[in-house]
Amino acid sequence: MRYRFSPMPPSRQPSLARIVVDKFGGSVLRRPDDIAAAVLVVAEQRRAGLRPVVVVSAFEGVTDTILSSARVLLPDGERALREPRHAPDSPLARETDRALATGEALSAALFALGLQARGIRARSFSGAEAGIRTAAAHLGAEVRRVYSRPLRTALAEELVPVVAGFQGIGSHGELTTLGRGGTDLSAVVLAVALRADRCELFKDTGGVMEADPHLVPAARFLPAVDALQLELLAELGSEVVHPVAVRRARRGKLRLVVRALDANQPMTEVQPNLSRTGGDPGPMMLAVDRKERIARISLVGPAERMPEILPLPASAEGSFDEGGLRVVWSEVPIGQAAVAAQGVHAALMASTSV
Repeated sequence: MRYRFSPMPPSRQPSLARIVVDKFGGSVLRRPDDIAAAVLVVAEQRRAGLRPVVVVSAFEGVTDTILSSARVLLPDGERALREPRHAPDSPLARETDRALATGEALSAALFALGLQARGIRARSFSGAEAGIRTAAAHLGAEVRRVYSRPLRTALAEELVPVVAGFQGIGSHGELTTLGRGGTDLSAVVLAVALRADRCELFKDTGGVMEADPHLVPAARFLPAVDALQLELLAELGSEVVHPVAVRRARRGKLRLVVRALDANQPMTEVQPNLSRTGGDPGPMMLAVDRKERIARISLVGPAERMPEILPLPASAEGSFDEGGLRVVWSEVPIGQAAVAAQGVHAALMASTSV
């Protein structure tokens, strides 16, 4: 399935062209050479008459390398940095935030260089320069407001803004980071503030699967998913999209697309109330949350389609309902996570339509 962009009518003024926010994650930007492929996607959008805004993560592994370096330097290793939302006056958290933010800043500057090399005018922005304002906290600050004027000005000047994701500026005037997966959140809050036509999240795996294909090789691709279902899945351990990003997109009525760089690969559109609008009630989806010794296997789907319990020899289990959806979960030893997930998929999901 090829994703087609609607060309801009000749009579339409550039300032009225639709805005699309593109988020390129670390799984897509594994090395500087990968920027060239992402730049081609943005160039195609420009040719189609769209106004792209790019939001980038650090290159794959860079954030973990920075955190590992910080842990070596701290007297108690990682314990001082493990909890999110550190106090604004924490000197350790402040410096860790500033170190972490360098990864996205590097990606943004190099991406802007790549666009410029292709004759596309571009400018990199930090999260603060892009207007992202957060609470006064470090290592997982909450986004409070977004001022869209800097990016709207850049778009009016026919520039492609390239924003360093995962960061903003706190109400105490200091650089802050948004926590693991925060670049998804950066892209969504900017798209909502800019009233973008859509936000596209580029992933190495392409669209959304009904389960993690690394754990469940038989998992199938989903052309559309319910926004609340994806949000619940993310909260239960799935790492497809940041849960707060999905929530902000759902509340802001933002069109969200999860896709690969290759336009010929299938993609997934995240739709509000998909499982609660007539016809097919929608698919079931599986999340696995692995802790130190225990893995929680959670099945999420339309309440009328869901079992009472999962077919697993579990050490603990439970369920709850939300918005017409039901979550049924069981806990198993972590070494059995893959076998348990595959068993649930084979027993309850493989025979249903997607």
